[in-house]
Amino acid sequence: MYQPDYLGLSLDGLALPARLMAKAYRSASLTVRGREFAWGARTYVMGIINATPDSFSGDGLGGDVNAAVAQARQMEADGADWLDIGGESSRPGAEGLDPAEETRRVVPVIEAVRATTNLPLSVDTCHAAVARAALAAGAGAVNDIWGLRHDPEMAGVVADAGAVLIGMHNQRGRPATNDVIGAITAGFQETLRIAAEHGIPDDRIILDPGFGFGWTPEQNLQMVRDLIFLWAARFPYPLLLGTSQKSTIGHILGGAPVDQRLEGTAASVALSIASGADIVRVHDVAAMVKVARVSDAFVYRGLLSNVRVPVVIALGSNLGDRAGNLRAAVAALEEEHVGVTAQSSVWETAPVPADQPAFLNAVVTAETWRSPSKLLELLKKIEHRLGRRPERRWGPRPIDLDILFYGRERVDTPELTIPHTAILERSFVLAPLAEVLPGVLPHLGVTATEALRRAGTSGLRRHSAL
Repeated sequence: MYQPDYLGLSLDGLALPARLMAKAYRSASLTVRGREFAWGARTYVMGIINATPDSFSGDGLGGDVNAAVAQARQMEADGADWLDIGGESSRPGAEGLDPAEETRRVVPVIEAVRATTNLPLSVDTCHAAVARAALAAGAGAVNDIWGLRHDPEMAGVVADAGAVLIGMHNQRGRPATNDVIGAITAGFQETLRIAAEHGIPDDRIILDPGFGFGWTPEQNLQMVRDLIFLWAARFPYPLLLGTSQKSTIGHILGGAPVDQRLEGTAASVALSIASGADIVRVHDVAAMVKVARVSDAFVYRGLLSNVRVPVVIALGSNLGDRAGNLRAAVAALEEEHVGVTAQSSVWETAPVPADQPAFLNAVVTAETWRSPSKLLELLKKIEHRLGRRPERRWGPRPIDLDILFYGRERVDTPELTIPHTAILERSFVLAPLAEVLPGVLPHLGVTATEALRRAGTSGLRRHSAL
């Protein structure tokens, strides 16, 4: 029997349980059709589109493509991050569907939704033939409720397409057990073994413990309570959980029918997020987006979180005590809770244009919970505090602060472009940058050292330590 390892921290002798620790991921993010999912930054909401006439939730659309498109557009407008499209009911007791019929149901829906929304799409199927057709039609992921253990060809289809795998543990038909986490652990291990054998990369795998698939209501509740221990049991993958409108909620509410489970679903979604879910799969997107945002704030994710993003900031000065101005700017960042993690040497360079004093330049890496726009606002505030006032463009200034990189994000607004388009041409930026960021520069495909070699070092000299 699997025994959860109650990993914890120690604070003045007090052990803190694992659920209070920051979750680590095997891969920090996933990009599907150009949309990045930054794990741990916030909870993502997956909307359910049922192209089946016999959905347990009563929202099956059958073959009505226009209705599916309307639903997809509404979910996108309501804030969904992802859409999951299925053509075979997975409710308990449902009869199996011929894959050819399943394909006839889902492919027209996927094609139509793909043409009218920008959201990533997954196909909810356990049949390789259906998955192959759905991926060709525009889906970017396969949501397999049997975690590659039903159709032996499924893993190859996912791998060949470079698709994302959502692998679920399904307890149906397996021996009864009271060891919920142990059974899910064994199921995940098998799914990951099959995925590895077929070359599905770790960074394109999402795991789902299978709420409602072969468990009693009490066991479903235990699953949510102990969700964090799936991560502690060596599964540092993003976790998806689908509690929406399921019978366990109706059971808790004294037999409430599906159309009276909204509030119960909201509670289950909030608690799933508190236990570590990264994606919640839901029917009522508009309501659950609000639930997710509020839940995120309480568990240190999202808009009000203290999830810290790595940033790189350039500093320059050519008026007054130039080195002192750079150090004052670093101190001001720290005072404003922008935690400086590394700092370069100070480099001196000839000014451009030449009718002003030489510049001193440095680069620091730091961590912040501010958005790019809020960080820019802070940097301008620090510049003003240190004496910078409106002046001619490229003129002399006591301090100049620029955001070079913000995590892995691209930013392109009238006020801010990240990464800056001129980084690779500026030796006074590249020289200090090479000291603190030795790897390939985000989005630029080259190291600072290589770029500096191309840009040249004329007029550049190391001045001092920062």
